[in-house]
Amino acid sequence: MESTQKKVIIVDDNASHLSIVRNILKSLYEVYPAPSVIKLFTIMGNFIPDLVLLDIDMPGMNGFEALKAMKDNPRYKDIPVVFLTAKDDDVSTEEGLNLGATDYITKPFSSPLLLRRVSNILLIEQQKRELHESNAALEELRNQSSP
Repeated sequence: MESTQKKVIIVDDNASHLSIVRNILKSLYEVYPAPSVIKLFTIMGNFIPDLVLLDIDMPGMNGFEALKAMKDNPRYKDIPVVFLTAKDDDVSTEEGLNLGATDYITKPFSSPLLLRRVSNILLIEQQKRELHESNAALEELRNQSSP
């Protein structure tokens, strides 16, 4: 039987941060830790997650570059991405949001705040999908009833 839990990938090169975030989310979501952007793309090759929590400062490809790559790929461009980072400056926040991030959360964060924001983002994404499906069904009905 397939799980109905939402799938969240956490990307951070710090093992303790991966563990902390995983422990906060694991009772509500299927959580996949990724210690690098390379691992993120490997995991996404197997399934499309409902949300990606992405650190910025990482060796190799950083979070900004990862988000750009995701937005340039039709398979990944609609996945909501939240930056979860210690970069607590306006320039980084603005850059992340301008690149298409859904939200920007700075470390340290409170567990309730993280849970609420993840929950809200996943709910909004679900509602967007349902609205899109309803609009498509209405358009199909309209096309069927047109002479």
